Amino acid sequence: MDRLTPYEVAFLVGGAERAAVVVFVTLAGDGRLEVAYKRQRVKAVRTESTYPIEAAALTVVPDSGLSVPEFLAAVAATPAVADLRAAVLAKGEVRALRWFSRTYHELREHPGTGVRRVAVLGIPGIEDDRLRDMLAHPLPGMPKIEPVKPIRDNTFDGSLRRTVY
Repeated sequence: MDRLTPYEVAFLVGGAERAAVVVFVTLAGDGRLEVAYKRQRVKAVRTESTYPIEAAALTVVPDSGLSVPEFLAAVAATPAVADLRAAVLAKGEVRALRWFSRTYHELREHPGTGVRRVAVLGIPGIEDDRLRDMLAHPLPGMPKIEPVKPIRDNTFDGSLRRTVY
């Protein structure tokens, strides 16, 4: 159980999306990501990283920033997250058979603290109230506005009268 990194634990328990959440919590927790809580946007502040998945996540963020759902989707789609699958397989765990794995059941019984707890439990395991609330209640997407279709108005007073023939 201790031989797996928090990112590998997250991938084993919850897949690529859970690994992206763990990356987000880790980077926001140690100040490498600046989080605007009301707007739910992130910007990269520092670029140093310990794991390749962290480096990949920091390169995904442009200078203008990203919304949190866009960031999570972009991180989940990186090749570094795909490499987690190979790392988990190399350590003898198979995500498709995780329900039969002793490691999986030990993790669920004893989730631990900090980032490992987030890796096992997901969003409910986040200790920071603001981060947990932001991920549990994302802002709705911006509405799509159709392009303006001009209407020719030939009336004097601006009322569009229909002429019935």
